[in-house]
Amino acid sequence: MYEINSRWTVDGSSRRNMGRYANHSCRPNAESDVVKGKVILRARKKIKPGEEITYDYGREYFDIFLKPAGCKCAKCVERRRKRRRAAKAR
Repeated sequence: MYEINSRWTVDGSSRRNMGRYANHSCRPNAESDVVKGKVILRARKKIKPGEEITYDYGREYFDIFLKPAGCKCAKCVERRRKRRRAAKAR
């Protein structure tokens, strides 16, 4: 679900909605915006062919859905790996 404003929300579950294939990342390569009532994803940097398109789903979504289970984006997974290695080295 992508909240456009207090009245309108886009349901991303439809297969026609290409935004459903972009995933969350705490270090995204794209950003979302609303232009003329449509949600667009705009690249923040060059995205290579085959590279996953990611954007930040926002603080509210993160706090409600991702934080309790632990964020699984590449940035967070790598951060946890580094912490474990540092803890083992002590």
